[in-house]
This record gives sequence, structure tokens and C-alpha cells, in this order.
Amino acid sequence: MINKKPIPHFKSPEQEALFWDNHSPLDFDFRPTRVEFSPRLKKRLISIRIHESLLQAAKLLAAKRHIPYQTLIHVLLEQKIKEESRKAA
Repeated sequence: MINKKPIPHFKSPEQEALFWDNHSPLDFDFRPTRVEFSPRLKKRLISIRIHESLLQAAKLLAAKRHIPYQTLIHVLLEQKIKEESRKAA
């Protein structure tokens, strides 16, 4: 992999626009360096479609752990995203 420059921090959208007008994004590393998760972050309600069998399996596993199934799904999703983020870095 070619060494790419880190993306600089900008004080304003105008400063960032001027920078990108004069630089190629191909010279910069756009990979996330670290993903932060915090229980204090605001959660957002979303709707996703999953197979009924997967939902039932999540509910059974959550019941065995004595936690709500939505919490279990959130925890498992967070763990997998952290794992994949480390692999991609």
C-alpha cells in the first residue's frame, strides 16, 4: 500500500472546500482510524428486515442471558462492527 497523507482538520466548510479544490483525494487516507462507541451516545430508532428464524434465535439467546433481545442485537452488532473496523484499518 502506498503511504497516504492523513486528512487535515478544517476550521470551516469553506476552508475544507478550498483545500479539496487544490488537492487530490487520492493522495489521502480516508480509512477510519478508530471507531468510538459509548453508551451515552444518543440512540436512533430504525427499522430493519430480518428473517423470522434469526429473530427467534436472538430472542432465545437473549432470554438465556436474561437481557432484552434488542439489547442483545445491539451488543452483537456493535462487537461485529468493531471487529470489522479493526480488520479494515
